[in-house]
Amino acid sequence: MVLVCGLAPSPPRNSGAQRPDWELVRSVSNPYGGTVDLVLVPEPKKRDMNHYTEIANAICGNRTTCMVMFWTDRKRVPKTIDMPVPDLQVMTATYEREPSYHEPVLKLACWLYPNKAAAESEHCFYMLGVVLPWEK
Repeated sequence: MVLVCGLAPSPPRNSGAQRPDWELVRSVSNPYGGTVDLVLVPEPKKRDMNHYTEIANAICGNRTTCMVMFWTDRKRVPKTIDMPVPDLQVMTATYEREPSYHEPVLKLACWLYPNKAAAESEHCFYMLGVVLPWEK
């Protein structure tokens, strides 16, 4: 399987395999080295940790260092590494693989959890300015 920037992997021809329900929208240069892969996922799967892990593994392949960020709204997927705060506020998940990590780190945005205890027990990530469900 080959990844082309901006496209999700294509299934082999005549395989009968379904196309993925996610899309690698773009890869942007990371000022600390490598790239950051920006991915669109379907709204109904925005809380599905297994789905994120499968996508990240497909995108990262054998790379030992890999960073993937996820959104459900194509219009909010940033164009560059200089990401506007409003776009970051609707990001749903991050995945990071680094040689110094014991294992890859996948985190959901805190706003996806129903309460603070659940969010923090899963080590979610906060974004400045996001109104959290438990603050409404």
